[in-house]
Amino acid sequence: MRLRGLLFLTVGLAAMAVSCRGGDEKEGSWRELLAESERLVGQKEWELATEYAIKALSDPNLEDGGRSLCLSHLAALDIITWRDAQGWEHAVEAEQLARAEGTDSLIAHALLQKGRLQLCGAITEGEAQDAEALETLRDAMSHASGSPNLQAEILLQTSQAYIGLNRFRDPVDAEIYQKAGRSIEQAVAVSTDPAFPSRALPYWMRWYRQGGNWRDGIACCQQVLEGLQEDDYLMRSQCWNNLVMLYAQAGDVDSAASAHQQYVYSMEYYMQQKADARLQEMETRYETSLKEEKIARMHIWVGLLLVLVVAFVVVVILSQVYIRRIIASDRGKEQLLRLISKDLASSRSGDAPITDKEMILDRCQSLLGEEDAAVAEDIASYITGLAEERSRKVKELGLTARELEVIRLSGEGLSAAGIAERLHVSVYTIKNHKQNIYTKMAVRSNAEMLRQANQLGIL
Repeated sequence: MRLRGLLFLTVGLAAMAVSCRGGDEKEGSWRELLAESERLVGQKEWELATEYAIKALSDPNLEDGGRSLCLSHLAALDIITWRDAQGWEHAVEAEQLARAEGTDSLIAHALLQKGRLQLCGAITEGEAQDAEALETLRDAMSHASGSPNLQAEILLQTSQAYIGLNRFRDPVDAEIYQKAGRSIEQAVAVSTDPAFPSRALPYWMRWYRQGGNWRDGIACCQQVLEGLQEDDYLMRSQCWNNLVMLYAQAGDVDSAASAHQQYVYSMEYYMQQKADARLQEMETRYETSLKEEKIARMHIWVGLLLVLVVAFVVVVILSQVYIRRIIASDRGKEQLLRLISKDLASSRSGDAPITDKEMILDRCQSLLGEEDAAVAEDIASYITGLAEERSRKVKELGLTARELEVIRLSGEGLSAAGIAERLHVSVYTIKNHKQNIYTKMAVRSNAEMLRQANQLGIL
């Protein structure tokens, strides 16, 4: 009887230890997860913000209204990370849930994301649906009463729909052009956010450019550049790109060439910034996994002490727990390895993925330390093989240098017209390139092409 009582006491202590550990890893409610995702968006940690939004969707206490809000937020993240097709599915589901819930603000949020996706050409073969987006945004506006900041966001996107309707008109339709300008004015007037006028400047910048108002356009671009943070290279590159066009309209060739050089520098810094942030994130996750492994070992030793007190039965129980922990730890390491390998294998020097094992080995050793040289060697071999495999697959596709350039510009979110303007060729030439790319990559849409290009390390 004493042995049985001791066994029950030991099992109870072990259960308490496991439950305490589980409590440390327990995630918060969906509202807390969504708030954390929004905080990470402010820090431009897009992938991590997406992970928290997905976790919020898995909360068992999530109702239709909360699910619609999470899906709209996730759709906005999909747009930022160029997952347009996936974003469209999230926005459509968010709208369905919001209409079933009958909450106007939720409907407006979902329709705003649908309109943005239509402006991106998310559900077409890479061409924006400006007229359809305009109708969607008008519907969103009808459900946004009482939410001035939401109305302001909708109005900004409405201005983009009007600008899109004039994209291929020469000359532009004056009435549509004026509607685009009035939409931006109304957005600034409606918003209660003191920082909103600054956020509206890039929309004014595009409006001036389309109207050929190069004087105000150049002044607006310069104002945007002055208000940017030093490390906001993405918006900086967009400003310089617009300045290239505006200086060209003004006939100032030297300034246009200088602006183009600044655009190239800004894009290079942005890509480097993105790669550095990703490596830092991987390093932090790896350090966290090492700490968790140490904690797991401590629990194992506690379990072994309990085993010595209780005898063989407790040994069997704790050994099973230990095996499960090892499996979970190995899975975590495998996921971490995949993330590190994807980041390194996708890094480029020029146009080619990194396949130099020595370079990759140095990077792995800097992450792991000299004590784990053998582990670093294994990881470097894995990543090198992955990079070489991707390089081989890209070569087998037979893509030309111009076709690779079209893919990467598509990855920047440019439409066929935008790419044609960037490369100084006709829209029909770009569409022909895209058709050749679709054939070589065996895909049927722009979204599929970008997804496969990302997997192959082209983007």
